[in-house]
Amino acid sequence: MSTALEAASLVMVPSGYEDGLLASVKPTDGSGDFTFSRGSDISATRVNEDGYIEKGYENLLLQSNTFSDAAWSGLSKTSGILGYDGTNNAWEITKPAQPYTPISQSVSATGVWTFSLYAKANTLDKISIRNQTDGTRCDFDLLNGVAEFSGSNVISKNISNIGSGWYRCQVTFTGSTSQIAIYVAWNNSTAGSVYIQDAMINQGMVSYPYVETTTAPVAGGILEDMPRLDYSGSCPALLLEPQRTNLVTQSEYINSGGGWSGSGGLTTEANSIDSPEGVTNGTKVVIGSNQYGELRSAAISQSATTSTISMFAKAGNLGWCIVQYNDSTASDYIRVWFNISTGAVGSNAQVGWSIVGTPAIEDYGNGWYRCSIVLTTTATGTNRMVVFGATGDSAFGATENSYFYTYGAQVEQDATYPTSYIPTYGTSQTRVGENNAMNVGATGTFGTLASDESGTAFIETKINSLVGNKFSLVGTGGSLNWFYQGNNFYAYRTGGVLQWGSLPNVSTLEGTSVKFAFKKSALDVTLFINGENYGTQSLQSGQDFSAYYRYLSTYLISQSVSKYIEFPTALSDDECIELTTI
Repeated sequence: MSTALEAASLVMVPSGYEDGLLASVKPTDGSGDFTFSRGSDISATRVNEDGYIEKGYENLLLQSNTFSDAAWSGLSKTSGILGYDGTNNAWEITKPAQPYTPISQSVSATGVWTFSLYAKANTLDKISIRNQTDGTRCDFDLLNGVAEFSGSNVISKNISNIGSGWYRCQVTFTGSTSQIAIYVAWNNSTAGSVYIQDAMINQGMVSYPYVETTTAPVAGGILEDMPRLDYSGSCPALLLEPQRTNLVTQSEYINSGGGWSGSGGLTTEANSIDSPEGVTNGTKVVIGSNQYGELRSAAISQSATTSTISMFAKAGNLGWCIVQYNDSTASDYIRVWFNISTGAVGSNAQVGWSIVGTPAIEDYGNGWYRCSIVLTTTATGTNRMVVFGATGDSAFGATENSYFYTYGAQVEQDATYPTSYIPTYGTSQTRVGENNAMNVGATGTFGTLASDESGTAFIETKINSLVGNKFSLVGTGGSLNWFYQGNNFYAYRTGGVLQWGSLPNVSTLEGTSVKFAFKKSALDVTLFINGENYGTQSLQSGQDFSAYYRYLSTYLISQSVSKYIEFPTALSDDECIELTTI
């Protein structure tokens, strides 16, 4: 094996990446790097090295730490103050002897959004953050580190001690704003000042790591064209997925203010527990006086189709929950029990619509599970996701004040399996499909492999039997294509298609890591899967690899890729078997 790997001309094991690029391990001169694009979109997520879901986010404020800029109006501002981070990038904000004088900025934010700011007391020790559009505000005591009064459209507030008298003040609003304001000592006629630094508004239930802006919003986390290296397995894999839309308009604000509603006295507590993100934006669901209380999403309009619904859940003193999907009258529905203490699907499902495949539950660590159901709705119309608490398998209802936790509701239309989480904050959100490609024309690689020459291609990936095209090595101008589709492998050539028979049943491979190798020796191509030789097919003369492209794209793969390797020679059958053995 080691000798064969040393002979490889291209090795892609997901590790190094940056926005728009996935670097190959070999060659190291950049000629083997894969370019990457997903379009104008920061709604994609991944599971990072620490096991947490990682998002994209954006600071919507302009000149986020240049308070003297015209983007900010009001009050006197002095720069060069020692800040929370040891730099002299903080500002002194001074108010006159008037009760209500702010510094403010015009900004557009809707749905659920969070304002954060670093602040420290000086001659005055209080600030207020106010949505000037609806008048909702939150007050912060910078002397005692207390988040005080908040208005009706404030979901949550928090103040964190950073040290040296500095605090990060955070307040999460619901609704819309056209202007945000920072008041020094609200309703206080005493002149004086406080220190501030690094303001931010991001969509979502919590504040994310600060990103600095100047004349335009700036994104952080998972960026638009950043390859997603997913660590949900034992090693990183390149996550490549098709375009999908989350039809749930509030995937995290699972509360009446977010369009969700409870019955039977059921209540919810937003931002009450660390979610699969590792931040405090999980929701506590508390059973009311009616043991059959339920939590219902806002109406979801969709056509009659196969869809996938999913929600994250964690046990409290209730170890079971029920996930249901029904039409607007609740006369037709699917209801499945999930054991969120042990991570098992219950033995009973009440079915009106048809379930496609088997309901699934996936461990996301720290007691969180993702519960999913693939189903087919019967008619175009309005549907709802519904969640219940339960005391056991097939049991219905729970005792008053018992509770569990939830996060990340998702409904994907025209979907036969769940994809990675797509957060929403007031409207449905679409994650654009990904494309990943490389063109290499150097002699000795597949870039110029002629019809009478040899080579070997290897890929390790994860099978999902419900996806059509799995992976492909795509040539141009009638060049040879190798690809997997449905239950079969093919080698396409000008004038015909070669198909391997007697292949393993895909259902036995679903959800597992699978290794494939294609070996080309002159005009013969041999297929290896998981350490077994599945035979040889013959190509026609004159077929070459000129202008050859490698694509690992959602058009053809729709899953995760752990390794991709090319060899400029035909490996032996024994080497191919060793290379593909699980």
